[in-house]
Amino acid sequence: MSAADSRRRIGARIGGHRSLIGLVAAAVGVLVGLASVLFTLMIEGWTWVSTGYEEYSTRGGAPHGVLAIPSWALLLAAPLVAAAVYGPLVHRFAPSARGHGIPEVMLAVRRKEGAIPGRVAVVKLIASSLTIGSGGSAGREGPIVQVGAALGSSIARFLGLDARRVVLLAACGAAGGIAATFHAPLAGAVFALEVILTRFTAETFGYVVISSVAASIIARALQGDSSVVRVAADLEAWTLTDMWWVALLGVLAGLVGLGFSKLLYLIEDGLDAVWSKIPAPEWARPIVFAPLLGLGLICFPQMYGSGTPIEEAALDGRYALGFLILAMLGRALYTSFTIGMGGSGGVFAPTLFIGAMAGTAFGTLIDPLTASAPGVFGVIAMGAAFAGAARAPMTAVLIIVEMTGTYSLILPMMLAVVLATGVSRFLTRGTIYTEKLRRRGDVLADPVEATLVGSKPVKQWMEGLPALLTPTTPPAGAAALMRTSGSAELPLVDAEGRFTGLVSALDLLSAHPSQGRALAELVSLKVSVNAEDSPHLVLSRLLTSGTSGVPVLDAEGRPVGWVSERSLVARLEEEQKRALAARAESSWGSRWKQRHAR
Repeated sequence: MSAADSRRRIGARIGGHRSLIGLVAAAVGVLVGLASVLFTLMIEGWTWVSTGYEEYSTRGGAPHGVLAIPSWALLLAAPLVAAAVYGPLVHRFAPSARGHGIPEVMLAVRRKEGAIPGRVAVVKLIASSLTIGSGGSAGREGPIVQVGAALGSSIARFLGLDARRVVLLAACGAAGGIAATFHAPLAGAVFALEVILTRFTAETFGYVVISSVAASIIARALQGDSSVVRVAADLEAWTLTDMWWVALLGVLAGLVGLGFSKLLYLIEDGLDAVWSKIPAPEWARPIVFAPLLGLGLICFPQMYGSGTPIEEAALDGRYALGFLILAMLGRALYTSFTIGMGGSGGVFAPTLFIGAMAGTAFGTLIDPLTASAPGVFGVIAMGAAFAGAARAPMTAVLIIVEMTGTYSLILPMMLAVVLATGVSRFLTRGTIYTEKLRRRGDVLADPVEATLVGSKPVKQWMEGLPALLTPTTPPAGAAALMRTSGSAELPLVDAEGRFTGLVSALDLLSAHPSQGRALAELVSLKVSVNAEDSPHLVLSRLLTSGTSGVPVLDAEGRPVGWVSERSLVARLEEEQKRALAARAESSWGSRWKQRHAR
């Protein structure tokens, strides 16, 4: 027995037992937790190589900590050197690793049966650590979600699991990535359901929780059990009288998050327009734009990397109103440029940073009118800004309270997040994730795709021709072809191979054998469809024609395919079999009862 056959047998056994799938989900979580820790070390390592410090945003443009290189030189060189490495790497081995990653996972899970090449994980780790470590203003969560999903997908496909399990384990990897990055296991699980899968079942929730918890345990064990964003104890105190301010903040922060989403793609469009006029290969794009990022960092070095220490200091009340507004605008601009130039990194953490600055600035403005510290409004606005950008309200609430430890702010956070989500949904259709897919023509939630034949043109799902009749085919020969092909109608073509009509079994029966009539004289129907026609038109034509099948014609009128009632019923029967197989899944306990029933 070959290794592939052994894997298929193992996969079939695992796929039929929920407990074994749970073990695989836990293994995925452990691997993703380790990958998250490795990713953090890679970012810190490259930041140290580039600047001499593990964190540079609070250094205020200091010279290199080891080599004493002037700050202007290192801030110009670091993005350029990194781009020279990750630009060709991404272009050659994993183009989907460019950008913020989460949209690609959403597309793979919902439209590609969860298939994500394993090499994406390796390329994404390298490219994102180089981007962020060299000063790119991006987050860790998008890359680690894509890495986790790629690991889960690769493991599922290696074991030979079916497409449904591949999708599940890819989502488990995504959940583990969020859980390990933000020390937020519940938010990781909800993120996988709310953003990646958009489905919420008890069974699926159980698996993603297993993976999320396993990843979080690994990350906490290796990195410490502290909150990812450390905030002062007084930020947990608030009063009910501030709820009016919270409601107003929810609306404003939602607009801020939505504005960041629009700016992100506006700058990307601008860079695309510039790049279209530069005669250079696509892999060189980050290299060409990297010096501009370096110049920006010289002007505003606090935008170096993810900027978490700046975020913590702002929530702690260490910055004046002017700097808070400047940091908010700067992060939106620098992140948009980093992603637009071809860098690899997430937009989740930058959205939270922007929300923190906006909320703290709001709290500073109303400070004389409220008893709550400005940082309280900063924490609340983090969730509201993300909700406005991504429209994932449950994730927004849970991730903020878990990553900051401010569980007492759940109530005001829920109010602000719901209002931010409502404002975003009222003003725009897309989110910061789905907009990227929509702009390149990938639709995630098309209800037509859930139908039997979807929305693809008929040329992509037609079957082969059962047989062709020519002018020289005798009626007896046509009858024989109908018997062997199992079709009650067959297309007739002329001497040039162009369709002239359908000859049916009834047409043959109506012709007296002694008349010796040619097939062209027996044609009673000329129904057909074109290769580019939509499924709806094809089904309508088949229904109204009363035939058991219709030919598909190319642009020159020659038959190239066939759509039959039999093939459609076969598709329906296959879907029914899959549904029955899913319903027949049982637990270990129920199978034990069946075997030991008296």
